[in-house]
Amino acid sequence: MFTSSLTSHSLHTPLLHHPLLPSPSRTHFSPLLALPLPFHRTLSFLPPPPLRPAAPALPAAAKAEKSGEQKWVHEGLIMESLPNGMFRVRLDNDDLILGYISGKIRKNYVRILPGDRVKVEVSRYDSSKGRIVYRLRTSTPS
Repeated sequence: MFTSSLTSHSLHTPLLHHPLLPSPSRTHFSPLLALPLPFHRTLSFLPPPPLRPAAPALPAAAKAEKSGEQKWVHEGLIMESLPNGMFRVRLDNDDLILGYISGKIRKNYVRILPGDRVKVEVSRYDSSKGRIVYRLRTSTPS
């Protein structure tokens, strides 16, 4: 006949007291499950954390000064147009660098062509690359 560990109990034993099922004494009690329904998922009955005072705003001069610590601003002439918004730029101090278009110029569809004068921010860490931040107006006498 069929024998297994399940047949050791009679067929009339309720499943709640079956040896293979977890008994209520073995389950972990969660205090959140005993809370009323509105508090079941959130802990909104706890007081909110104390508010910290807002950090003081830096003046605009301090922000500009901070970014100026890491960049040199030069003027130069576009010598050659390269793919992906990159240009060969001859700076006024006769350095030849690789310049790339800044996001603001790219967003406003500013056309930059060879022969244009531009303002370039050059990093102090890598002086062979720079960000083109402004296209200078050409002064043509009329």
